[in-house]
Amino acid sequence: MHTLTQPNPRLRWLCFAALAWAVLVLQAGGFTTSIRAGMAFLDWPLSNGSINPPGWLTENDKFAEHSHRLAAIGLGLLTIAIAIAHRLRESRPLIRLGSYLLFGLVLLQGALGGLRVLLDKLNIGGDGNLKAVGFAVAHAVNAQLTIALLAIITLAHTRTWQASPASAPLIERRRGLIAVVLVFSIILIGAIMRQNHWTTWVSSGFSEKIFLPEGDGAAWLVNLLHRSGALLAGFFILFFAWSGERPLRRGATLSALLIAQISLGILSIQLPLNPHVRTVHLVVGAALFSTLCIHVALAHRQVGRLSET
Repeated sequence: MHTLTQPNPRLRWLCFAALAWAVLVLQAGGFTTSIRAGMAFLDWPLSNGSINPPGWLTENDKFAEHSHRLAAIGLGLLTIAIAIAHRLRESRPLIRLGSYLLFGLVLLQGALGGLRVLLDKLNIGGDGNLKAVGFAVAHAVNAQLTIALLAIITLAHTRTWQASPASAPLIERRRGLIAVVLVFSIILIGAIMRQNHWTTWVSSGFSEKIFLPEGDGAAWLVNLLHRSGALLAGFFILFFAWSGERPLRRGATLSALLIAQISLGILSIQLPLNPHVRTVHLVVGAALFSTLCIHVALAHRQVGRLSET
């Protein structure tokens, strides 16, 4: 028998708290990358062998990196609490499984961050830094997936989820999935840009150069793919956002986030050395991706499977 369960307020607020904290962790990590402070400490998980290393409260790079590590520990503890609480209080198998997957993604995130530090050329020597950059890119992408999954789990404890009708038409669901794949691709390309510090290599003009980057080589290609891909992804976001029977709330929310993200992207081109603009661009991008994911999850919602007791 399939039944609807009422939202559990304790689980809901626990998930909301973790989601807010995850955004702070993302902001701290994004700012660390923006100011190139990822190797402020050469060891991991401790910082210079301590949880309270000298200088971290007074030196900007050390503060950025160590505060990011401390915040990440806090997120790990919150996801442990979420997994345990769902094991005890959540009757829906898929939502409960999602809480376990969330904890696994956070564990993976910590491992990827650690490998990024330990395999950096400052630790292992050599001229290139492909291993560290690869783990840094995976770390950045996994952060986006973690927040999106946490947002979906949080949504599952709201009345919006309970009041949502059963699965949307196939064409609407396909549009949503295409939009998610495209946005994820842009996130991956953006992570490659940021971790290689190619985001400081951008055009400074506002006319045709706002779209076509200057220069050549891999940096030129990746910048071009990020900008052109963003336009394509934006089109599919709007295509999905304003489809369906009652698209106003979804369309307005996704459109506002998309406009903000594009505006921040343009601003980051105009202010390539401003770490705050690039960090906010990252955070709003995560908000856009997570919001898109929860609306796609709503479109795919099947009362029988996700509410099964």
